[in-house]
Amino acid sequence: MKKTRTRAIPVMLLTLAFFVGIIYFVFNLSVHSAEWASQPTNGHLSDNDGLQNAGMITDRNGVVLAQSIDGKRVYNEDYGIRCACLPVVGDNSVNNSTAIQTMYRSELSGYTFAFGLGLPDQFKSGQNIQLTIDSKMQKAAFEALGSNKGAVVAYNYKTGEILCLASTPSYDPENKPEDIETNKDYDGAYINRAISSAYPPGSTFKLVTAAAALKYIDNAENREYDCTGTTEIGGKDINCFEVNGHVDLKNALMTSCNGYFAHLAVDMGKKKMTDQAKSMGFDTSWKIDGIRTKKSVYDVSKANENELAWSGVGQYTVLETPINMAIRTAAIANGGVPVEPILIKNMSAPFGIGLPDKTSSEGKRMMSREIADKLADMMDYTVDNYYGNGSFSDSLDVCAKTGTAEISESGKDAHAWVTGFAKDEKYPIAFSVIVENGNSGYGAAIPVASAVLNAAVSGLEADD
Repeated sequence: MKKTRTRAIPVMLLTLAFFVGIIYFVFNLSVHSAEWASQPTNGHLSDNDGLQNAGMITDRNGVVLAQSIDGKRVYNEDYGIRCACLPVVGDNSVNNSTAIQTMYRSELSGYTFAFGLGLPDQFKSGQNIQLTIDSKMQKAAFEALGSNKGAVVAYNYKTGEILCLASTPSYDPENKPEDIETNKDYDGAYINRAISSAYPPGSTFKLVTAAAALKYIDNAENREYDCTGTTEIGGKDINCFEVNGHVDLKNALMTSCNGYFAHLAVDMGKKKMTDQAKSMGFDTSWKIDGIRTKKSVYDVSKANENELAWSGVGQYTVLETPINMAIRTAAIANGGVPVEPILIKNMSAPFGIGLPDKTSSEGKRMMSREIADKLADMMDYTVDNYYGNGSFSDSLDVCAKTGTAEISESGKDAHAWVTGFAKDEKYPIAFSVIVENGNSGYGAAIPVASAVLNAAVSGLEADD
C-alpha cells in the first residue's frame, strides 16, 4: 500500500502541473490573443494580408489617413500628409514596428477571440481608430524638416493628446521607393525617431541641472559666476560658445553658459544629479497606447570629474528621446506633473459600435510646483530676452530652451534641439524638436517648432 502511494505521488504532481499549465495557457490566450495575432511574424498579416477590409484610421479632426476600398488599402490623397503620417500610421507592411497598422493590425483587420483571423473577408468587421494627431501639424513638421533627418513631438499638456509625432526621413506608403534599402537618404525611415531614437540633449539638459540646483543648493537662483569662455574642471577645459561674463542662474540659462552648469553638476555630485535626472524621466520607458518608447539615459557611475561636468550640460554619455523631452517640458508647464501622453483618441468596438473617447491620467510628479514655476519663468525670460517670441509664433506666448549637442570632437554637424511650451490656456502645447546635424538650435530647430505651432493654432481652432 505504501509503495502504491509513493508511486502515485509523481502521477498526481504531473496531473496537477498539467492542469496548472492549461489554466495558465487559457488565461494568456484570453488576455494576449489579439497581441499574438498581430505579431509581424504572423504570415496572415504579411504585406497587404489582413488590410484588404481593415478599419479606417483618421486624425483628430476626422481626416482619413488610411482606409480599405475594394479590397485595397489606400491612404490620404495629399502626398505631404501621407508621408508625414507614415511614421504613426505605417504602410501595408510591418516594417514600421511602432506604427498603428503594425501594433493594432489584428483590431483593424477584424480579429475576434472566437474565430481569430479565420473568418472570410466578407464577414470581418475591422475596428476604426481615430488618432489624436493633427494631420496639418504633421504635414507642417514634415515640410519644415525638409531633407533633414529629425523628429517633432507636440502634445497637449492638459489632456495628454499627442498632436504631432513626426519623423524624417519618410516615404509615400502608396509608392514605396524601390531603393529604400540601399539609398542612404532613407536611413532609418522605418524608425519613428520621435519615440524610438535617443540623442545627446545638449543644452536642453540644463533644465534638469537647473532643477537639481533649485532642489539641492540653497539660494541657487542667486549663485553667481564669471564666465571667461573657458573653465578648467578635472584637469580639462569646459568651453562656452562665447564669453558670457557675470551671470546668475537665470542669465546662465539664457546665455547657455556651459561653465556655470558644469560647476553646478560637480558641486552637486553624481547621486543628486542622477536622482534628479531619474525623477525627470531618464532611465524610464514610456508606454503610449501599448507602444513602448526608447529610454533616455543618464549614467555617470563611471564618470570622472570632467565627465560629470560635461554631463551637466547634456554631453558625456547623456541620451534623450524627443518624446521624453516633451513630457518633461510638459511637466514644467503643468506645475511639475506631466499628463500621460495618448495617441489613440477613440477606437470603435467590433462591428463599428462606437465607444467614448479615451482620457489620460496624471503621471508621476517630476519636480515640485515651486521648481517648475521657477524653470518656466526662466524659460520665459530666455525667450523674451534672447530668442524673441516672434521666432516661435505669430500669436502664442512661448517659453523655451534650445540646445546644440556636439557629436564629434570638431564640434561640426552637431544636433540642433529646442523644447518649450505655449502658455496660452487655449493652446496648451508642449513640444520638442531635433534636427540631426542642424548645428544650431536657434537656426535649425526653432523654425521647425514655429511651423508646427502656427499650424496648431489653425488646427485646434477647427476643434472648437
